[in-house]
Amino acid sequence: MKGRSVRSWTDYCGFGGLGRVARTMPKMNRHSQLWTMVGGIVSSTILFWVMVQLGQASSEPKYRTQSVPTSRVTSEAAPSVPEAESSRAESDDDARLLAPPTVQGPAIDVPREVLDMLEQRKRDLDRREQSIRQNEERLMMVRGQIEELLDQNEALEKRIQSAQAKEDRFSTQQAKLHEQRTQLAKIYESMPSEDAASRLERMPDRKAIEILRLVKAKTAGAILAQVKADRAAKLTEQLMAQTP
Repeated sequence: MKGRSVRSWTDYCGFGGLGRVARTMPKMNRHSQLWTMVGGIVSSTILFWVMVQLGQASSEPKYRTQSVPTSRVTSEAAPSVPEAESSRAESDDDARLLAPPTVQGPAIDVPREVLDMLEQRKRDLDRREQSIRQNEERLMMVRGQIEELLDQNEALEKRIQSAQAKEDRFSTQQAKLHEQRTQLAKIYESMPSEDAASRLERMPDRKAIEILRLVKAKTAGAILAQVKADRAAKLTEQLMAQTP
């Protein structure tokens, strides 16, 4: 088993020919050749290890040169990820703020009786509203009639006040006139009959009759006795005609 493995290893390392030469050499030199073969194996092993290390060393810079851009890309791309996430979060917040509020709730099944009751209530409210509107219209009509009556009453009161004022003025004038007549009658009664008769003869008949009516009957007779006969007769006829 060991001989087969040694043979395969020597064949793999390229020393298969050395083994075959050793077998052909005389047995006296086999011991020295064995050491030579061992030294060759060791040297080939060292050479193989050096070649492997050189291969790894030659491939390592490529790996490093390739890894640098990757790390740089990852380091440069890493900050963009939070920025993208933050911008996406801000846009989501703006969308939520601008979106209209939505009211969500469980669906409620309203019984038919409740709907009928609400419909009846609505009809009652409509009838009541119509009745109130009609009452308001009637009230407006009554208010218009009342305002018209008030205007008529106000106009009538103004007319009454005006008539009362006229009556008051007339009464005042009558009282003043009566006072003047009374004073005039007193003057003619205190005057001698001859002087009173002479003044009546120069007056119009209307004024003379008015004075004769103001004075007492005795004074009027004395004055007429002093007036001329034809003028006295004429004044007497007018006094009798105007007597009620």
